[in-house]
Amino acid sequence: MSNPPEADFEVVVRPGFAVMLACLVLVYTGLYLFAGQLSGEGTTFPMALNWAAGVVVLVLLGILMHELGHVGVAAAAGQRWTRVILDRSGLGVVIQPGPPGWSSVLRSLAGPVVQMVVALPMLATLYLDNPAGPLTLRNGVHSLWWVAGASNIVIALANLLPVRSWDGGEALAGVREGLRRSS
Repeated sequence: MSNPPEADFEVVVRPGFAVMLACLVLVYTGLYLFAGQLSGEGTTFPMALNWAAGVVVLVLLGILMHELGHVGVAAAAGQRWTRVILDRSGLGVVIQPGPPGWSSVLRSLAGPVVQMVVALPMLATLYLDNPAGPLTLRNGVHSLWWVAGASNIVIALANLLPVRSWDGGEALAGVREGLRRSS
């Protein structure tokens, strides 16, 4: 009996992913309930839970687009993605290693840039909803789209921190390699 050929692509789902999603829903539920208390509006737990689930779906959409930004740049450079990982960190992709240097900088920065571009229309919905009204945290926190957009911006910016294995750290390593090769 022969072994089946190995798959070129795999999806890994770890239990921590469900735990992370549940925690996010609970955090956003608490945010909605707190905002309701601040504004003096009557909010219920089911309303808050529904709102929070919507925010989490939009945040996951932003993260998915982030990862597809990496994949798009890698594919343009002739690299393949070999794995999708869903774990306590969220969603990630594994791409075949490419040449270190400037191309890895572009690949690393593509994800956060795409996520920020996706977040901008989400943020704009608050202004489109009430163009004459002031943009305040109090009215913004009730906007599902605005909270999801702000969350995606925060995630993208945090990913740009120069921490090893985060996009900022990978970009910094690529810059160092690019400068080393140039000199």
